[in-house]
Amino acid sequence: MKIRILFIVFIIGSSGIISGASDTLFYQAFRDIVISNYPLIRKANLNEDISEAFLLKGRGALDSKFAGYYDRKRFDNKDYFTTWQSQLKIPTRLPVDLALGYENNDGEFLNPENSVPDYGLMYGTININLLRGLIFDDQRYNLRNAELKGIKSQIERDLMIREILFQANLSYLDWSASYQKSLLYEQYLNTISDRHQNIIQLFENGDNPAIDTVESRVNLNTAIDKYLQASKNLMYKRQKLELFIWDEEGNPLAIDNEIIPETPDTVIIVFEDISQLPVPVFENDPIIRKVANKIEQLSLENKLESENLKPALDVKFNTLVNIGNNDFSPLYSANDYKLGIGFEMPLQNRKTRGQLDLNKAMIGQLEWDQLLYRQKLQNDYTRLGNSISLNQRILANAQLKVNNSEQLYQAEVFKFELGESSVFLLNQRERKYLEARLEELSAVKDLGQDFNDLYYLKLGQEVQ
Repeated sequence: MKIRILFIVFIIGSSGIISGASDTLFYQAFRDIVISNYPLIRKANLNEDISEAFLLKGRGALDSKFAGYYDRKRFDNKDYFTTWQSQLKIPTRLPVDLALGYENNDGEFLNPENSVPDYGLMYGTININLLRGLIFDDQRYNLRNAELKGIKSQIERDLMIREILFQANLSYLDWSASYQKSLLYEQYLNTISDRHQNIIQLFENGDNPAIDTVESRVNLNTAIDKYLQASKNLMYKRQKLELFIWDEEGNPLAIDNEIIPETPDTVIIVFEDISQLPVPVFENDPIIRKVANKIEQLSLENKLESENLKPALDVKFNTLVNIGNNDFSPLYSANDYKLGIGFEMPLQNRKTRGQLDLNKAMIGQLEWDQLLYRQKLQNDYTRLGNSISLNQRILANAQLKVNNSEQLYQAEVFKFELGESSVFLLNQRERKYLEARLEELSAVKDLGQDFNDLYYLKLGQEVQ
């Protein structure tokens, strides 16, 4: 159930979020509500938590691990063997893994290679990748891949917030223009209605012919229809704006009929101010960054796959420390060690080569997409600059037309009052004056949309 926003305005206004007249929902107050409470903005902000979670998950590749193994066999009242091993594994960012361990085994049928002193054996292990994995390995891949996923999550947040703010601005501008249009038709209807009553009175007094009342009535019917259509459109725009207005608890708010927007003239001044983009840096656009992020992910995958083309040469060296036989007396000797060497070489490796070729082709496609979108941004920026300049001239011309139409209308009213004009001519002048004011409103809205489009580009330059 929606809460009426009239009550909310008084509450929020007292805290300073909404200032000014209590019956006006100013653009800045509307924007603050959207940024603070709109569910999709809140959802987008959770991407920051997702980004941090990816980073934490990636760092887990370097987490030390403790492992223990215990195995015992007893049969026919004989202790066949008991083996116990515990180990601390320490991965590093280098192609070197370290480990510390302890081993203690005994039993009547223990495998001789597992024989250790009575107090057990301690060892330190170093495992080095000399060929495959020397330059790059799974651990370093997982770390960087997690960072890229975190960056991608932030980019998704920027994309969502940009689109939401753009659509919210457009909805506010539509509401403001629709409200102003409704006011124009309301004023027009009131004027026509008052004149209709005067014409009826003149007819009843015998000063005007009956046809004038018919002409006036048709004009009144048209004015009523236009006003109702404008009211219907205003209701639709208000409801569309309500989709962006929520309270802190996640409840949707409804805009009371008494709440009005700022005038379109004021709105475009605000839009012009927030859309200033002196030096565009299109590389910061979230779509460009998203494509770059995907390219880097594929390049990172190729870097790992390229390692699989190399032979694997792993060296494992264990230092052994005798803990003692009769008592606890650790003894280290350079002659006590365990050495292992492993070698593996791919012969064809078609799977890896195929994956490398696939990733290279995908990177090429993404680079073309990036180039085209970068050019589109440049064209949009140039187009909007030209469009804003032309719409400013159109608006200036529309304002002159309004002034001229008003003078002609006022002159026609004066002539009508002197009895030197007709209802038909007066209605014509009045309609032309109304059309000029509607054209002015349309020009203001077009200019506001251009500024909002430019604001969309500006949001792409600001890394949130």
